[in-house]
Amino acid sequence: MPTKQRKIEVHRLTISGLPNGTGYGPFLHSLRNNRPVATMVMKSGGKSHALNDTALLNHRLRLRFLSFTKGHRPDILDTAEFSVQENPLTPNQTSIEWTHALGALKGGRYVLLIEHNHNGIWPSTMEGYLQWLIDEYYQPSPETEQQDGEPVTVSIEAEPGPEFVERMDALEHVTEATLRIVRPNPGWYDLETELGEKAEESDAHKVDIKMTARRRASLSKNTGILGRIREAFQKKELGFAAVTGRRGRRKESFTTERLGKHFFVNIEMDDRGQIRAGDAWHRLSEIIDDLD
Repeated sequence: MPTKQRKIEVHRLTISGLPNGTGYGPFLHSLRNNRPVATMVMKSGGKSHALNDTALLNHRLRLRFLSFTKGHRPDILDTAEFSVQENPLTPNQTSIEWTHALGALKGGRYVLLIEHNHNGIWPSTMEGYLQWLIDEYYQPSPETEQQDGEPVTVSIEAEPGPEFVERMDALEHVTEATLRIVRPNPGWYDLETELGEKAEESDAHKVDIKMTARRRASLSKNTGILGRIREAFQKKELGFAAVTGRRGRRKESFTTERLGKHFFVNIEMDDRGQIRAGDAWHRLSEIIDDLD
């Protein structure tokens, strides 16, 4: 059976504002709740995305998104005769792209494996989609509503791969570093001094801490913000971080998004060239099993 290689990206899902003890998987699965797909569509840019179906199996959450561009009907090529003809689809029909994502609690954090499909839904858009889904359909219990709790907020952050810290350590001088803390990451409440208080008062979703070295100097490699980045990486709590510095005469700048943890897998295709969902879930489950 033919296969297609897919890049599988590792992300961390964080949802703040939920009642204590609420599992991410059951929570998101309940929001889908067998509603018609037509009510699940969110437009982003020129594309539309919808959470087509979810499943909660063996404490793992399966999310399958479809993406489409309304009115997209490219010409058709007959590969036998090499002739071009008009697309037979009607104006109300278009092709779709599937994106598979698998979530599970792993090592104290909620991991979300996302299939990288250039024509599907991207992680940043998926974050916005899940936030839209919550804002549209989440109804707190009467007891929770009476407590006037904080709004439920979604964050999806790329989990950095080992290359990020390796490149950081290889720099001779670090001139700039940024660390992002996402609510309610444990570090959120460790932001001592006025910054932490202002984050709470501002009802902030994310806080970026940026530090720049003195002229012709370097940030400390073992303490301060770089020490915090390294510690968060070791504890698997590191979300977005960016580092700029020099190695020899060469200036380097990189982020956890560009150097995120990922895997390449071959997934079976059906006779229409689409990824087979069953094999996609199997491959994603194998990756989850092997994660620390």
